[in-house]
Amino acid sequence: MSNWARRMHRRAATLSNVVTSCGHPNSLPYPRRIEKVKFGVPLQEVCKDDIPGPLLVLILKLNKEAPLRRDVFRAPGHQGAMKKLIHFLQTGRLVNVDNYSVYTIASVLKKFLRKIPGGVFGRDGEMELFAVVELPAEQQVDAIRRLLLALPVCTQKLLVLLFGTFRVMASNADKAGTGMTSEALGVSVAPSFFHSCVSDGKTATMEDVQRFKVATRIMRQLIEQFSAGDLFGRNNYEYYARVTGRILRVRDEWICSFRDPPPPRHHRDQEAYARQLSLEAEKTWLQCECDRWGNKFNLEGLSKSEESQSRPTTVVSLLTFSLLPK
Repeated sequence: MSNWARRMHRRAATLSNVVTSCGHPNSLPYPRRIEKVKFGVPLQEVCKDDIPGPLLVLILKLNKEAPLRRDVFRAPGHQGAMKKLIHFLQTGRLVNVDNYSVYTIASVLKKFLRKIPGGVFGRDGEMELFAVVELPAEQQVDAIRRLLLALPVCTQKLLVLLFGTFRVMASNADKAGTGMTSEALGVSVAPSFFHSCVSDGKTATMEDVQRFKVATRIMRQLIEQFSAGDLFGRNNYEYYARVTGRILRVRDEWICSFRDPPPPRHHRDQEAYARQLSLEAEKTWLQCECDRWGNKFNLEGLSKSEESQSRPTTVVSLLTFSLLPK
């Protein structure tokens, strides 16, 4: 190799180190690997400190897009894409989730749950849940809440994200025409959560079928009572709202985590932005007060002329009306 070629190689290597080290302390190269999502190991090994970033991104994509897509968790994903995505997750390679459909991601998540030794609830937890459904209805919610809150913190976070996603999908099933009601979701995902209802052999016995029916019933109940029954506790609901950006109403209490976009730069646009933000805040507050006192107002039906008027006068007059004795 000539002297000129050696100098060019040294300069190229130096430039590469500068570019990949930019913004990183101690001149460390830019990380080409991220957290690994291991399949077939206990969940505590996968989520040592928190849910791995790649797994969290997959769940958030489903939380955003699955409520508007048909047969998610029921229709199978692309086999080749599934193998590729699982390989990337297990080796810690960067993943572009836009390259994978929600059906592929849902199938990968189901396989991840099926590979957890003993299941996400554990063998003892599954048996307790099977026993809970035999209790009177008023005792079932408290028993399920105690069981869920006794699980490891990482398991609680994973479950609240999954069941929150299931709940959003079931709530939009009729409106969006997706067909994924709470019952359909329970049938589709029950074997991934309850390993005891899956037969070890090729032929399922009647006992396996009965356990599968009970597991489906439990899944449907967990989805339908996700927020109404306060199953996961305040901390987990706040975590779900913070991560997904969604608003929850748990036992008539609103839980949310607002992330407003940055205001525009120009002065006139800033004024319009501030007026709109103030108006939306007043609408939300007024709607909560109306719900609290049992009155229903269609705030979206306000005309443009009404919205351009003084909002405090309109808000006070409506609230005063709502507080009048009936």
